[in-house]
Amino acid sequence: MPGVSPMKNESIASGVRWQIFVEALSTTTRVGLHPHEHEKAQAVELDIELSYRTGGQHDDDAASVIDYDHYCGVITAFLQAKPHTRLLETLASEVASLSFREFPMLDEIRVAIHKPKIRPNTARLGVASSWTRWSYETLLVLQPLESSVAA
Repeated sequence: MPGVSPMKNESIASGVRWQIFVEALSTTTRVGLHPHEHEKAQAVELDIELSYRTGGQHDDDAASVIDYDHYCGVITAFLQAKPHTRLLETLASEVASLSFREFPMLDEIRVAIHKPKIRPNTARLGVASSWTRWSYETLLVLQPLESSVAA
């Protein structure tokens, strides 16, 4: 195209990569191996990083982005409504799977789930893992969610 630099054409073709980060999203859920953890929901905190691309437009089209407030509501409602889960690893996989399913533009996600103050001399303990759209479609999609909740 006349008057358009190669770098600008390349940027438009590949889109813009955006990252959303959610730090210390606090909620409750039923999770854990120990008998006392089966009795009631307990506090958990999530750190989540979402990565997605847009088509390169720089307008204010809300439909082309992930609404982080809506995202937090979906995750919170899911965790509060679901039945007991034994492992934090399973819970992290379910959060990733729900995220890919509910937000089709999502390319990558990193989920860390922490249990605050569950052991003396620790601020929190937890697990973290990362997934791509490919790993979701080839691995996580095979794991059914115990419950699906939309906020």
